Amino acid sequence: MTAPTRPRGRRPGRSDTAGTIRAAASALFLRDGYEKVSLRAVAREAEVDPALVHHYFTSKAALFLLALTGVAWEVERDIATVVDGPTDGVGHRAVQLLLERRDASVSAPLAALVDGPQGEVAARARAAIEMVAREVFVPVAAHFGHADATLRAQLAASALVGVQVGHVPSRPLPSRAFLSPLARTLQYYLVDTW
Repeated sequence: MTAPTRPRGRRPGRSDTAGTIRAAASALFLRDGYEKVSLRAVAREAEVDPALVHHYFTSKAALFLLALTGVAWEVERDIATVVDGPTDGVGHRAVQLLLERRDASVSAPLAALVDGPQGEVAARARAAIEMVAREVFVPVAAHFGHADATLRAQLAASALVGVQVGHVPSRPLPSRAFLSPLARTLQYYLVDTW
């Protein structure tokens, strides 16, 4: 006996296919984390053709960010922002990009990722560490020729997300005096030889 097939073509009535995909992706990312979720799994959960996921979302990272934050984030552009410029400023630029923008009129991507309903904080933090490590910090560490780029990226993402999770949303982020040691830590993990 064969499994029932899904009908092809447009769904009857008005549909928000992109919204359905985002909702399915959000549930999967929170349950399984970033690494374990594939775009095909999202399509199955949303009961849509996998081609539609690719039609609406340019990448897994783009879908992840839109699903959990509702905001588009140009990851590739921001990686270039971190690596361009003097090598000794990589950690500072990473902190500035991912944390300090929180107090600006546009929320920082990381703040939007980990801020959510209280019961979701641990799941969001885990998924954020996986995503930031894989999509942002692995390319940065690899840019500097490190064979252990994945380990370095995981350490850097854990430090960064840990600061964000420990932050009380009603208060501004700590002073630059606090963020400077974090920038040095990211510099050590992503750039320095050890």
